Amino acid sequence: MKARGIRRLHRLLPEDPTHVGPYELVGRVGAGGMGTVYAATIPGVRGYLAVKVITEEHATTPRFRRQFAHEARLLARVNSPCVARFVQADVEAPLPWLATEYVPGPTVRHHVERHGPLRGGMLWGLAAGAAEALRAVHAVGIVHRDLKPSNVVIAPSGPKILDFGIARPTAPEDPTRWMRVRRFRRRVRTLRLPEPADLPGDPEASAVPADRVGTPGWISPEQYRGQPATDRSDVFLWGCLVAFAAAAHDPFGHGHPKEMARRVLREEPDLDRLPGRLESLVLAAMSKDPADRPTAAEVLTETLSAAGHPGMPYSAALSDLLTTQWTEVAVRLPAPPRQGGFSLWPSR
Repeated sequence: MKARGIRRLHRLLPEDPTHVGPYELVGRVGAGGMGTVYAATIPGVRGYLAVKVITEEHATTPRFRRQFAHEARLLARVNSPCVARFVQADVEAPLPWLATEYVPGPTVRHHVERHGPLRGGMLWGLAAGAAEALRAVHAVGIVHRDLKPSNVVIAPSGPKILDFGIARPTAPEDPTRWMRVRRFRRRVRTLRLPEPADLPGDPEASAVPADRVGTPGWISPEQYRGQPATDRSDVFLWGCLVAFAAAAHDPFGHGHPKEMARRVLREEPDLDRLPGRLESLVLAAMSKDPADRPTAAEVLTETLSAAGHPGMPYSAALSDLLTTQWTEVAVRLPAPPRQGGFSLWPSR
């Protein structure tokens, strides 16, 4: 079964904007908790771009604005053929927006749950492509923290990772910021002045709860223990992704969030149907102790070698792998919405 994306965009709703920044919105791609993603066009660019616009409710909330700006800054750093390319953003607009490459195709979860597990070159291509995306993300000091089947698209050129909404840098962007904030607070208390309500909180006080953000069962063991997410946390999720794609079910199953936490911390994942060499690499990636996991670069090198491309530069090896084995994809840009009637398409 070839992977196929949606055939036609959902038409705009009456309350949707028709233009955002320099872009004309053509139709809806999907909607989530923070906003809506639209397919858009701009003169001089062939095809669509994806424009994510946060809701009016969230646009009036400083915390959500900061989170959205944070996502845009992180995505702009990354350069990889397996990450949706950043184009432009306006985080100060009345409705902040972010434009990226439009990636046609189904998500890994959508495809696998409807048509069964990935096999052969498609599975190796997913494993190598996701590892390359993480290598590029980690190379610029970012932890994605949300690698899962619904955030990876089976695109014509290879797998593409989306959604940097809960990503974070591995080091503070301004290492003196919190020192200056604390100093300001002490000065305010000394002068007995009211403290401004919109001062940022202390990251040391909020790091543990924030690092537990994610989908139950798709959170690394160290995050469940209250430790910060690192690049090795993403490697754990890479193992979960590949295991899911091979077996067509979540490696730790489904259940109450507390039960999912117990399984991730204490039980071994279900690695049914993984090829032998890939199974050993996934097992290493899903070690309970992050110190025992390989880096994303090591995962990429080992995956490419096991897939039959040893000793080659990783960029050439990945390109060759995807060109020759990423073949079960028949995806085209979706047609514009039908005029008049209102129709829905299956959600990714």
